[in-house]
Formats: sequence, C-alpha cells, structure tokens
Amino acid sequence: MFLRSTRWAASVLALGMSAAIAIAQPPTAPMKAPPASDGLIAPPSVYPQEGVNYSFEDGGNFYDELDLSPQFRFQADWVYYTRENQAKSLPVIAGDESFTTKSADFNYDSGYRLTLGFMNDDFEFEGSYFELNGLGASNVGTLTNAVVFDGQSGFGAASQATRDTFGAVPNFLESNTFFAPINAASNFAVAPNREDTELEFLDSGAQYSVKYDSTLQDFDFNLKGRRQSGRLLRFGIGYRNIQFNESGSVALRGAFNTIDNDPIVLDPSNGLSDAALQDNVTGGGLTLASTGTGFQQASQLFFASSSRANNQLNGVQATMDALFLENEYIQIGGYAKAGVYHNRARGSVSEIYQNFENPQSSYSRSFSDSENRIAFAGNLGLTATVLLRDNLRLFGGYELMYLSGVALAPEQNAGISTSLANVTALNLQSHGEAFFHGGRVGIEILFP
Repeated sequence: MFLRSTRWAASVLALGMSAAIAIAQPPTAPMKAPPASDGLIAPPSVYPQEGVNYSFEDGGNFYDELDLSPQFRFQADWVYYTRENQAKSLPVIAGDESFTTKSADFNYDSGYRLTLGFMNDDFEFEGSYFELNGLGASNVGTLTNAVVFDGQSGFGAASQATRDTFGAVPNFLESNTFFAPINAASNFAVAPNREDTELEFLDSGAQYSVKYDSTLQDFDFNLKGRRQSGRLLRFGIGYRNIQFNESGSVALRGAFNTIDNDPIVLDPSNGLSDAALQDNVTGGGLTLASTGTGFQQASQLFFASSSRANNQLNGVQATMDALFLENEYIQIGGYAKAGVYHNRARGSVSEIYQNFENPQSSYSRSFSDSENRIAFAGNLGLTATVLLRDNLRLFGGYELMYLSGVALAPEQNAGISTSLANVTALNLQSHGEAFFHGGRVGIEILFP
C-alpha cells in the first residue's frame, strides 16, 4: 500500500510540475522579416531555418507551425477497466443448482498509465508504465437443496426410501467437481471404516462464495515515427513486459448429516472417518492438519479451495499509430500494438477441509507447477485529443487488451490428476485467455 501511494504521489507531482512549465511558457511570437535597405522584403535566405522542417501557408494546418526540434512528451492517463470472465473452470457442484467461477462478473476498477517520450527529427523513443490493481469478481449465495458427497451414482444406488427423504433431487460432489476428495472419502469401501453404506451430505441451506481477483502491470519501450502533420500512419517496434497475476477462491459451508443407504441394516459410522479422508488409494488422499480426526454428524463443515496463477511475459512487439482527422482544435486517431512473448507461468492450488465443531478436525492438500510457453498480447484503441495550447493537450478514448496463452487461477483445479503410480499432482493449465476493456482520459504536455 505504501509503495502504491508513493507511486501515485510521484505521478501527481510530476504532472503538476510539467503543467506549470507548460503554462508558464509564453506563446512563440511570429518572426518578422527585416526590411531590406531598398524598402523591399528581404529574400527567404535571411530567415533562420534551424529546427523548422515545415513552413506554414494559407493551405496548411496546425502541425505545420510546430517546431520539430528535439522535444520531450509527458502523458498521464487515468483508466477505468473491466474484464470479461472467460475462465473454463470445473463446476463447484453438480446438479440443478450447479455453478462455476465463471458465474462471477468482474467489476470496473481504475488504474493509471504514465508515458514519457523523446522526439528528435523523424523519430520518437517512448517508455510507458501501466498498472491496474483490485479488479475482481465475486458471487455468494445459498443452496436450496442438499449437497450429497457420494455423487449421483452413489445417490442412485441408495434405496428408494433413502432417496425419498431428500424430497427434491439434491446437488452432488463428483470426482470432476471441486472438493473431489470428499466424494472419494464418501465412497470409501475398506472395512472397518466403510463409508459407502451411507450417504453423507450437507443439509439444504448450505452457503457458498466465489471470488476472483486480477492484477495487471504493463511496461514497454518503443521506437516509432514522430507525430507530424500529414503522417496518417506511424509504425514502430519495441520491448514489452507484462505481469499478469490472479487469485481465486471457492468456499462451501453447511450442516453435515448422514443417512443409511439401507434403513434395515444400520451403519455405525454416521460421519466421515479419518481413514477415509486420508487414504491415498481409494480415499480422499488428504493430510491431517489438526489433532482431531474425522468429521462427525451434526457438525458444521467448511470446504475451501484457493488457487493462484502468475504470468510474466517478455518479448518484442510492433506498434501502429493512425491519424484519421486533424485540425487546429481536435485530432481523432487510433493505435494498435501486438507481439509474441515468452511466458514464465506458475500456478498453485491449496485446499482445506475444516470441521467447526469439537473435535475441530482439519485436513488439507496443496499442489504447484510451472511452465515456459509462448503467449500473445495485443491492444487496440481509439483516441480523441483536444489541443488546449501548442504544448498542452487533453484526450480521451477507449481501449481493448487481449492476452492468450496465460495461466488463469480458476482453471488450475482442473489440472489436478492422479497418475497410474497413484501420485496426485498439478499439471499447470496455461492455455487461458483474458480480455480487458475500458475508457481512458488524460493530459499530454510537450516541453520545452
């Protein structure tokens, strides 16, 4: 928080100093031709030409008056972005009330971009830094029906009398949903801790929450053609670094209950045993993280899965700036930049399974993986600029940003798998896409 405040303070100070310099400079007075000794106007050869590449005539426009000598350009943008949720995650539960992390919509959040350029002759060298933090999505709710841990097949194998006790058809945890270890533990069939002879479930009214957050930092250097009157297109090339980090979480909490599959033969378990939760062959494969063991009936259970993804993109890009309309007061243009990058991607998943009643048993598991791959990034935007003074401009526009070949936090749970050697690990999912868009307004100052 301190570093972020420091960056903002430095940005505001730099903008204020630059604006003061720009406003303090008086307009350049037009140069008058000295009269010749015979009363005639001196020939053009007596006018100094240094630093001027274009002359202004009746048919010219604003840029013909600009001095194309070496000059600095400072630009500060305030951006207001959102993001489309394109994560392809596992369903949290199966059934009529099934939902995924994609059900959460991102909010709008503000960020900033600072640009400093040096223009000389026909070229411009610029560097820019963009930061967007706090872009998030969330979704909370309450389930109307119960959540059966044994899955749809286990529920279907129960007696009709057992199924009828649920009334409406419940939701399910499966091997291909979140919290799959609980499904495996509920189907544990090794004596004397057999769990397949009863149904384990959360009563109706269980609560859930989904959260998804992103941060984006973008830094680049570009060498491009200098902005000049009549130049409709300017091309450039540069280096770009993008750091795109994500975190996601899914939580489920409710009252734990059990019921025998066959009411005639009562099952003595009435819970989930420690053996079923920890067994890594046919059970949950979880690790005990507390002194208590197992989950007892009529207790409050809390399941949570947290995932992270980090992407660091480095590579070269091509840029293009276009000018559609210009006059003395306004310019309308567009820009695009795109490149291919090396992405150093990392991801992790951590899960916790907690009993809030005595004994407060807690189980967990965690995985991580990394990968180097090729990624793509591109930006496209439109801009309208108002010329306040020769060296002071106000602009606004709309921008799109697209990333491909990146790791997304909610997709990592789908990468957890168990090999033939009975080793469970995370295979990083790094084929995700991210699409950002939003508006921007700012100020541009030229000096000296």
